[in-house]
Parts: sequence; C-alpha cells; structure tokens
Amino acid sequence: MAIEANTTWEFNLHSIIDSIQYTEYYEGGGHYDWHVDIGPQNISHRKVSVTIQLSDSDEYEGGDLELWSGSGYHIMPRGKGVSTFFPSFTMHRITPVTKGTRKSLVLWIGGEHYK
Repeated sequence: MAIEANTTWEFNLHSIIDSIQYTEYYEGGGHYDWHVDIGPQNISHRKVSVTIQLSDSDEYEGGDLELWSGSGYHIMPRGKGVSTFFPSFTMHRITPVTKGTRKSLVLWIGGEHYK
C-alpha cells in the first residue's frame, strides 16, 4: 500500500526505521494538536506517515484525523482497518475524543534526504 501511495509523490523510500506507535485517545481530552512528523536529526528521514485505525467508528466520537492543505483541513475516512497515507511534512491533528476510545497504529516510512 505504501508503494502504491508513493506513486503520487515519488519519494525515495527505503524502510520503516522508527518503531510502530500504538496510541489510545480517551474521552475528555485525548487529542493531538496540529503538527508535522518531520524535524531535525532522528526524525529528518520520515517521508510518508501512515495511520491505521483499530477502532470501529461507533466506538468513539470526535477523534478525527484532519490533514491541512492550502484550501483548509480535510477530515480523513475512519473505521476499523482504514489506513491513511500522507507526506510527513503535511500538517495534521487528531481532534478531541468526546466519547469512548480511539485506537490506532502510526508508522513512518523513511528515505534519503529531500533533494
């Protein structure tokens, strides 16, 4: 799926370097504000971010994955097994969970420095 998604960007990818991150967002404040997944030093190799939903949509309220583009934010599809791939330099967030628990896996596919 990563190779197929990368046909859009054509990044030079070589491996999953970081450990897969398991995350639970709980009712009453579970969220992650706007951020990007790249930065200096050990996270400079991230090129593609992947979020895999582990919860059914009816198990929680809120907790949307939103991606920012020049025209505003876009709410990504949700549901158990839904995978979202996006460039790691894309601004994104998880909105606050207002009921239940949102569970997901996140991983990053790395490559050489951007040229």
